[in-house]
Amino acid sequence: MCLSCRCPSILCTFCAPEQKAREYHNMASEAQSPSVAAAAETASDLNHLLRPLHWTAVMPHPRGSATSLICYRLYTVGVLALNLSFFVSTVIVLYSEGTADLDVFTLTLSVADTNGTWLFRMAHTFVCERAFHKLSHQVGDDFAEFLTWDDIPMLRAQCRVMRRFTLTYIWFGIIACAYYLVSPVSAEGLPFILALPIDAMQPVGFAVTWLYCTVVTLHAVVMTMVLDSFNVSLISQLRVQLTLLNKKIVSLAREMSERTENSSETTDHAELHYRLEKCILHHQAIIKNADLLESSLAGMLLAQSMSIGASTCFQMFQLATRTNGMQQTGKSGSYLIAMLAELFVYCYFGDDLINESENVALAAYDAVTSLQECPLSIKRSLLLLMHRAQRPLRITAGGFFPLSRESFVSVVNVSYSFFAILRNFKNEGE
Repeated sequence: MCLSCRCPSILCTFCAPEQKAREYHNMASEAQSPSVAAAAETASDLNHLLRPLHWTAVMPHPRGSATSLICYRLYTVGVLALNLSFFVSTVIVLYSEGTADLDVFTLTLSVADTNGTWLFRMAHTFVCERAFHKLSHQVGDDFAEFLTWDDIPMLRAQCRVMRRFTLTYIWFGIIACAYYLVSPVSAEGLPFILALPIDAMQPVGFAVTWLYCTVVTLHAVVMTMVLDSFNVSLISQLRVQLTLLNKKIVSLAREMSERTENSSETTDHAELHYRLEKCILHHQAIIKNADLLESSLAGMLLAQSMSIGASTCFQMFQLATRTNGMQQTGKSGSYLIAMLAELFVYCYFGDDLINESENVALAAYDAVTSLQECPLSIKRSLLLLMHRAQRPLRITAGGFFPLSRESFVSVVNVSYSFFAILRNFKNEGE
């Protein structure tokens, strides 16, 4: 009697492929060494970004001690209070000075906009903390079972390139902040125009205030770039998984085509069905993590896109209207480039994710011709994979528009349009 469906035969025709697929699954599970998962997790390690985020109270380390969480929360509250006091100081300047001096108004407004967005991002990171912790280990926890030793070299190479890119991006932010901090704009010689409770004209008051500006600026700008690097690294990990999946589908179709040409070789449909099932499960795991990342980033990316669009408009206005030396021009220019870079990294890697997910659909479509002689169950599985892959994975800004290279150009165009209106408004006032 068949143990699967209780029919009289020892192994009926209906259950034989399924039973053989289980045997292949068991053999593959035994051959899958735990060291493959360890190698994948080591290659995709994000500790170079998680540690700075932990030290600066932006996000606790996912493997941090639970006993020290209360102290860490108190530390986070202190850092938030420091940034909030800076934001309130710039708002007071906006309220007291008004629009009498349009240059001072736009400069202070852009600083308040950037600092306010950072406060929002810290609050958003706290709300989505569990999701970010899960995604930080997605390669080892969710994708390791689909990886083989042949995939590890490619995974290591891609992660190495990504690590170099993010470190370069962060160092660019540090250099931009350093240049901005040594370029005074206020009467006291400070890099910002602030409402202060102390006299910054005195040496001690100036030193304390400048240190205060430095800490807040580095925390708001550099840690924004570190958090951006963490987010785009998660996007890049999903893209790499799509690349590996695409390669497996192409390899599966090529092998099937070679077996079809060689009619003397017996085609093992159970093995083929098992490998295709692994591809489908791999694709589903990628979709699940992409949806989690999208839900975690959508609101934040919408707020950041709007903030960067406004800051870009204000800084272009500063560059076009201020004529008090190269130092101030460089200050506004460094601010403008930093803001555009923060948006561009999301659009660049978001566009790569869209393209790679579309390639999966193309690979599945190309595999159809190689699977004409396969059973109907295999064709249906391939059809389901191809149908779902036709809807590309993407990261959106609040669901309004996907983060892509075209979106980046659109945001810059809108910022330029508002800049033109603002400049005409000033010319008419003169």
